[in-house]
Amino acid sequence: METPPEPRIETRFEAPGSLSKPGPIGRLARLGFGAWLLYVLYILVRFGWAELVRPTPPDRWDWWAFMAFALVFTPYVVNIGLTKNWRRRPQLAILVLSGIAIPLGLVGYGSWWAPPLGAFVWLWLTYFSAHLGVSFVLSALIATPGCEMRAIPHLWTILTGRETKEHYCPGVLDRIDRWERKRAS
Repeated sequence: METPPEPRIETRFEAPGSLSKPGPIGRLARLGFGAWLLYVLYILVRFGWAELVRPTPPDRWDWWAFMAFALVFTPYVVNIGLTKNWRRRPQLAILVLSGIAIPLGLVGYGSWWAPPLGAFVWLWLTYFSAHLGVSFVLSALIATPGCEMRAIPHLWTILTGRETKEHYCPGVLDRIDRWERKRAS
């Protein structure tokens, strides 16, 4: 196995069968991250609309922290999950669409944070937490090699027999997987 590349926004897909499957600790970590994100998804669906789609900004710090987290990691979720190399374009799209929603809120509601921005943020965070959360849980269940964002394509490979590209995890999971492999040797 070769050393993984340094994390960056550009994607570098590997040939099928290039990466090792995660061990029990890596799978448990993926399951934990997935459970957390699916809980966030539950909060978004249950309470998020009322919290985000109103003419005042969210007053809880955790909404802002999750927005920052999602803004940083959206390019990875989109690019690796969809087998694209759009670099920072997903991030730019979020910023541009937010920039369009803010004047709409100012004109229609007299506030920069208003239903147009809140609805867009809610849709984006719901997509982000659903795609990443399901990918983490699925990756834990089927032992997807490398990045959890390849779990849905990996499931497609299992179901159809058609191979799909693999990708190193740009986050902490690759280090956990390497540590676990060294321990097993």
